[in-house]
Amino acid sequence: MALTLGVFAPFSIVPLLVERRLRRVGVDVVGICKRVGTSEDRHWTSFEFEVEPGKVVHYKTALSDRFWGTPGEPADLVYDPSSPWRRVRTKRQLSTRSEGWAVLWSGLLVEVVFLAGYVLYLNYE
Repeated sequence: MALTLGVFAPFSIVPLLVERRLRRVGVDVVGICKRVGTSEDRHWTSFEFEVEPGKVVHYKTALSDRFWGTPGEPADLVYDPSSPWRRVRTKRQLSTRSEGWAVLWSGLLVEVVFLAGYVLYLNYE
């Protein structure tokens, strides 16, 4: 269980909790897609939006299987008013199944395999 919590939680549980919070208290705003890029065969997208007059926030998505915008085009974003520079997602991201679920289930599968191996080892002696 420690492996799942220590290694997989930052990549699965944390993003799921952020998305849940954004659905509950998020503020809708229209931003502009600034850039898209690829790293390690995965994609990132950066956005710029204004939370209040004169206060512009720049946001870059985590690496994903897809691009979340087109440079120069407007994008519908949802941000957390208590932390607009950290907790932001596009409405498209919130409407699709989170990659956090796949990571979570993969981590649990690895944990079950390790546990089964350990039980077999203990029963072998």
